[in-house]
Amino acid sequence: MRFKKVLLAAGALALWAGAAWSQAAYPTPQQVQIAKTGKYMGSDSCLECHEDEHKTWVTSRHTQKVTKGPAFGKEFEKNIYEWVRRDWDKLDSYMIVDQKDAKTNYMAAKKVAWTEVDYVVGQNHKQRYMKYYDGGPIEVFEATTADGGISWKLDKTKVSTFAGNKQRAGYKLMFLEMKPKDGEQNKNNYGEFRSWQERCIGCHTTGFDPTAWDQAKADFVAGKRKDLRDIFVADLRIGCESCHGPGEAHNKAKGGKGNIIHPAKITNVVDRQMVCGQCHTRPQASKHSPLAQDLRGFRLFSEYTDFATFTRPAWGKGNRQVSIDGKGRRDHQQDMDIRLTGSIKGNHSAHAEMACFDCHDAHGVGNKDKRNAVLKKASAVETCAACHGKKADTVVKVMDGRQGWQRAGFPNWATEYGREPNKQHLFVTYNADGKMRSWGLSPDQYIWSLKKGGDAAKEADWEAIWPWEKGLFEKQGRQVAVGAAPWKK
Repeated sequence: MRFKKVLLAAGALALWAGAAWSQAAYPTPQQVQIAKTGKYMGSDSCLECHEDEHKTWVTSRHTQKVTKGPAFGKEFEKNIYEWVRRDWDKLDSYMIVDQKDAKTNYMAAKKVAWTEVDYVVGQNHKQRYMKYYDGGPIEVFEATTADGGISWKLDKTKVSTFAGNKQRAGYKLMFLEMKPKDGEQNKNNYGEFRSWQERCIGCHTTGFDPTAWDQAKADFVAGKRKDLRDIFVADLRIGCESCHGPGEAHNKAKGGKGNIIHPAKITNVVDRQMVCGQCHTRPQASKHSPLAQDLRGFRLFSEYTDFATFTRPAWGKGNRQVSIDGKGRRDHQQDMDIRLTGSIKGNHSAHAEMACFDCHDAHGVGNKDKRNAVLKKASAVETCAACHGKKADTVVKVMDGRQGWQRAGFPNWATEYGREPNKQHLFVTYNADGKMRSWGLSPDQYIWSLKKGGDAAKEADWEAIWPWEKGLFEKQGRQVAVGAAPWKK
């Protein structure tokens, strides 16, 4: 009898656990459908019911990734750093028109006045500036690069006439990259020749409609549209719907939990991480447009690889984006660090299951009244101490992806050198040679895919891929190998 009771109790527990798991699965199919197909309304549509959250968000850094410039009115003059406005006439305020070849850009020979700036990218760490270009004939200088686009040199001694290219019409970036500190600028200058709309708008705004943009561009090139000044976004800021999904259904229903997404409740780890990872990433190329480098068109619960390819690793060699062991080297690569952590430590390790908003304050990031600009707690040590206790101070120091490694730079990329602590998000540390350091993959863990029709004995026919891409490439019928040099086997 006692044995039967135990069996019944165990069966009941199993049924309860199954029901609990079913209830815990989030979101519902209906919510996923809304997230993928619903209409974006803009963050101000959330104000009536979510006043406190809106008040916190509206002064956060997520609202400042792009702002209007003085061309839209005097009230926007302050969006350009004061010292930059003061010194503008001394600066090379030239618009980047188009690309002549891989090493040469055409630059408008006439300076842009700061009062003519249409949009400003950034407010906190750096700024770039945009001016609308109609794609027509224009006098130009040339700017050249000798290091793959890291730095640019402008030649103002020669002026030529550029015939124009309507494909490049739109809001164009300028040669300048400025810092908030008085007199500080990026001496390397800037070289993006594509328009903001065709290259990177998807992560600077909310609800960008790439289909509408593509149609507008095609119509403009065909002479059926007068300009490309429209930006086809629901909100110029990175707003509520970027993380919670489109809000039309929620707005019409005046609330309700079944028609909007609560990111912290998402049970699928990858979907949870992609709430922030959709922008805190560095794609190799968009699959929506070969010109873009954002995840334009992506919505919550979509697959990353349906919209873009990850920037490629370079196992054992390194490149500007990735160290030889896989650590990210440039900004917007936090997602790859986190995914690599899961691959190394196991997908059920603590860090592999975490999302950015577990530690970071998405609503109020950068607000002046915060004890820490980006974290929920007062410091990185206090944040890590929640799990690591007294070891938190050591953990934070080891988060420095540059510590203990030989410095990297053009053209010498072959080191494990990564990024500073607040940027590196590879949560893998080892004690080697008496030093605690941040590590990626060891050579025996490098992962490769043989190109279709490739020769397995030729190094050039093997493509470096990320561990989490293994299944994707195998589904494509590609041969996958693990190790330092599969072409030598």
